[in-house]
Amino acid sequence: MLKWEVFSSHKFEGVITSIEFNKIGIAISNEKYICFLDFDGNQKWKTKMPFKPYKIRTNEHMLGVLMGNGFVVIDSNNGEQLHEGRSTQGGFSDIINRPGGGWILSDRHEQLHIFNNHGFGIKRLFSGKIRKLLGWIDRDHLIIHDGDGCLRCIRLKMNSTQRHIEDRVWSWSSELKNGEVLVQSLDGNIWKGKPNISGWDSLELFDENCLEPFKSIWTIEGWWILDMENKIFNNQTTQNFENFGDIIASNSNDLFSIANREGLIRIIGSGNLIKKKKEKISFEYEKMKLSLNSEKRDKIFKMAKNAELMNDFEKANELFKSIGIEYEEGA
Repeated sequence: MLKWEVFSSHKFEGVITSIEFNKIGIAISNEKYICFLDFDGNQKWKTKMPFKPYKIRTNEHMLGVLMGNGFVVIDSNNGEQLHEGRSTQGGFSDIINRPGGGWILSDRHEQLHIFNNHGFGIKRLFSGKIRKLLGWIDRDHLIIHDGDGCLRCIRLKMNSTQRHIEDRVWSWSSELKNGEVLVQSLDGNIWKGKPNISGWDSLELFDENCLEPFKSIWTIEGWWILDMENKIFNNQTTQNFENFGDIIASNSNDLFSIANREGLIRIIGSGNLIKKKKEKISFEYEKMKLSLNSEKRDKIFKMAKNAELMNDFEKANELFKSIGIEYEEGA
């Protein structure tokens, strides 16, 4: 199995607070700025915000940004903010994109706020305390990790429809990715399950090493878990990276990122992606070498012709032979 390796690295001034991938690049917030890079690391745009952003989420080409007490939407194609933004007393605690367009935000007063894709409010719902917005069963059924530690399904079409997946308390939960969620039981074991609107389709032990999970990401080779000691580990590949940082994100495929508090971000690529990059570099090198050889041959050919014009046929013969041309005097 090919190993994941550092694909590229970038240094930013100030603390990095959030990273988010979408189909065209990577959004990074540090201090009061949001910077957008393409996948080769080239900066496409940079914009200054009135407050420090602390969370970014993507919905197609739109970026939902939490900062201060507010929420704004930015077009990732050009960095333009769509409107003046929305705010709530005490600010928002979490944000998730909605399938088919739109955003769901939780506040610090036990309410969910539903916005359309451009950031205009639709309605509010009472939700109770929420630790984390996990993901979607479908467009109207949202799985959350609630304030009591239970997983709960909220139906957005009806204010009163909320179902516990079960009564078990989980100390930690990942986001819902690829239909799966990781959860940690109170005994320290980590479980992997596929939730539905009222229970589990499956639930199995994932790791019993009693890790202290901090965050997690999903990739083409399954789950990576970042623990409290800044070690990110993959169960499937048994590969890990240590002391790279504690801000992580992925494109849910073949790239993920880790940033530290000093502004250094590393982009990690899958083995296949690294292999393709190396092949591209090798191809470009051979192409450049061939181009240089062509330039050198042209230069030697011109020197040989000049020697011939000066009747220095011996030198002309040597030069022509050096580039593989059989020389006949007077030809």
